[in-house]
This record gives sequence, C-alpha cells and structure tokens, in this order.
Amino acid sequence: MKAHDGQTSAFDRASRVFLLLSLLAYLCLSPALLTVLGIPYDAPYGSFVFKLHPGSYLLTIALALSLAGQGNPLVALLRRLAGQPLLGLYLLAMLSSFVYSLLRYGASGSAFFIDTLMMPAAIALILLRLDAAQLRGLFRLVLIAVIANAALGLVEAAVQHHLVPYTVAGGVPVIEDKFRATALLGHPLENALVTSIVLLASLDRPMSPLWRGSLVAFLVLALLAFGGRTSFVLTTLALLACAALGALHGLRAGRYGYLHIVGASIAVLLALPVAMALVWRSGLGARIFEGLYLDDSATVRLRIFSVFDYLDTFDVLFGISPAQIQAVSARVGLSANLEAIENFWLFMLLQLGVFGFAVFALGLLCALWLLWRRAGSGGRWTLLVFLATASTTNSLASKTSALTLLFAVLCGVAGYRMRSAQAAAAERRVAPRHAFSRIGARA
Repeated sequence: MKAHDGQTSAFDRASRVFLLLSLLAYLCLSPALLTVLGIPYDAPYGSFVFKLHPGSYLLTIALALSLAGQGNPLVALLRRLAGQPLLGLYLLAMLSSFVYSLLRYGASGSAFFIDTLMMPAAIALILLRLDAAQLRGLFRLVLIAVIANAALGLVEAAVQHHLVPYTVAGGVPVIEDKFRATALLGHPLENALVTSIVLLASLDRPMSPLWRGSLVAFLVLALLAFGGRTSFVLTTLALLACAALGALHGLRAGRYGYLHIVGASIAVLLALPVAMALVWRSGLGARIFEGLYLDDSATVRLRIFSVFDYLDTFDVLFGISPAQIQAVSARVGLSANLEAIENFWLFMLLQLGVFGFAVFALGLLCALWLLWRRAGSGGRWTLLVFLATASTTNSLASKTSALTLLFAVLCGVAGYRMRSAQAAAAERRVAPRHAFSRIGARA
C-alpha cells in the first residue's frame, strides 16, 4: 500500500512539474518566437506535428501522468469526467467538432481545435487533483509571468522596438501606424486579453490595498502599451463596477462612512486628469485614445457579416472548408495574412455549419458555466470581459492559449477562496468548544 501511495505521489509530482512547464511555454513561446526558432507553428506549410504548441505537448504529458497516478488511465479519465458532467459535455462537444471538421476538410486548418479548444479540458482534468495550496501556487506562477510580460511590454513601448519581430503566418511582418507592444505572447490582442484575465481574476486574491492598487495600475498601463481597445475599455469598466459595488457593500456593512466615499471620489476625480495627462504625454495607448471611433479595425468587424452573400443554403447548414473561408474573406475585402474574420462565433458557424455550430456553442457555454459556478466576483467579471473581448476577434477560432490560461487562472485563484472556506469551517468547529469551556467556567 505504501509503495503504491509513493508511486501515485511520484506521478502527481511529475504531473505538476509538466503542468507548470506547459503554462510557462504558453506564456513565453509565441507563434512569432517559434517562427524565429525555425518551427512553422502558424505557417501555411510544415508537418502537423509542428502545428501543435509545445505547451500542448507538455500539458498532454502532464494529463497522462496525472491519470496514470490513479491506476488505469482510462478508468481515471472516465471517473473524473463523470464527476464533472459539464466538463464532460464540453470535451465531447469539442471532440465532435474536431472530428466533423477532420472528416469533411482534412487535417489542414484543424490544429486549433486541439490547441485552443481541447487543452482547456486537459488542464481542468489535471486541476481536479490539486489541493488549495497547489492551486494558489499555480496562480502565483501565472501572475508573476504576466507581470514580467507586462513589464516587457512597457519597455517595448518606451523604446518603440519589439523584442521578437512582430510577424504572423510564419514570418509575414506586420506594419502598423501606431506602435503596439507584443512582448512574449507575440500579438498585441493576445497580450491584452491574457493581461485582462489575470488583472480581473486577481481581485479574488487577498492582498493589501497598496499592493492591489499598484498591481491594477501597472497592468492597466500594460493594456495601454498593448493597444487592445476592447480589452482596455471593458477591463476599465469592470474595475469601476467592482469598485462601486465594493464601496456600496462596505457602506451597507458599516465599514465605510459617507465621508470615506466622498473623500475617495474627490481623490479619484483629482488624480484621474493628472494620470490621463501623464499617460497621454508618454504616448502609451495612442492607438486607443486616438482611435475611439469607427476606424479600419472596427469596420472590418462589420464588413465580415457580408460573407453570407456568397454562401448557399447547404454551406450555411453544413459549413465550408478553411480554404473556402479564406476565399470568401478575400471577396469581402479582407487581406489574406493581415486581416481575418474578427468574430470567432461567425468563423465557427462558417466552418461547422448551423448544426455543428450548435454543438460547439453548447459545449463552450457548458465550460463557461462550470467556471462561473466556481468563481468569485472577480472571476465572474473575468468571464464576462473574456467572452465579450474574445467575441470581437478570431481568438477561439485560431491558435491561442487564452482559454487554457483562463481555466488555469480561475481555478488557481479559487484556491484562495477554498482557503477562506476552510478557515471559516475551522472557526465554526472551534466555536462550540469555546462556548462549552465558558459554560464550564461559569459553573
């Protein structure tokens, strides 16, 4: 028995190591960097082996070790899925979508189903085995990595130079009027989305007001450096809503008086213009502040819906291939390499058709509902902002680690809520003992 327990523990330890390595790989190895390293990850050529992110291989190994630690891996997998029916439905929906696409169109253009849509289920299956302390450690690792990435983005914005060349599609350079940092994640929008996820989720992590304020200010500045308008605007609105709701709750609970609220409001009103002036003068977020109107980037998101003019009923019901999607995109005026259908819902509808899209959408909503039920207030704001932001890009219809990182971050930060719940339960167990001791003393 002890030997078996030791073997299980060894498998679990190895699984955690590969899990952390996979997260670091997702956060550090961008498609552009992989191109520099000679790996045709996002290039329109190369073996399917190179179309999967190194982090996905590491995460698959982590899952295999985690399942092997419980004896029969298949039985362990089925047991975990049976315990989490929403996760099982999500995985089944994504597998069905992948198989449908594979059978209809072949392997070309299908790798994102694995990288983007199946790896979140893989990491969730691993996280089921972690305790509260291990989940908190995972969140701290991601937080440190995102802070380092934000710092690199701010440095890039300051010197107006990318550490890794800003390229797409296997090395096609991206030239923009306004400089946007790319840091380690390789694309401004990917950086902004992941930074937003960690920033809002960290609201559920206990920390001092000074540390929280510093973290929020630093990551908001990073959002400006990355130049993602939707992420910046929605994250800022979510932060303001959280602050307002927190102040209202504190007022009702008697922690704050009206003078505290009024004083804080006046301080914010005085500090905000100064902060905005400093940010404007620094040049951070120039693309955001100077582009708050219907520019080319925004009009692309409207133009894409004209693709239905080029489809017949069969195409709408059963979908079209990635090559046909690219051809239709060109017909509505989108550049083959530099512009895409900036709405993953629409892209998946085009590729899977109405019937396949219904399965995909149901599965995704199951996953988001699973996270929603376990999340605190910060986590729920994270989910809302993530879904709204991702819906304005082709994120979940392309290769991205954003959804996998969302699972990791929200499950990781839940470790702090688990600790609070355990502490509260311990207090409830201790309270009766103190009561009986006081009764005995009076007697």
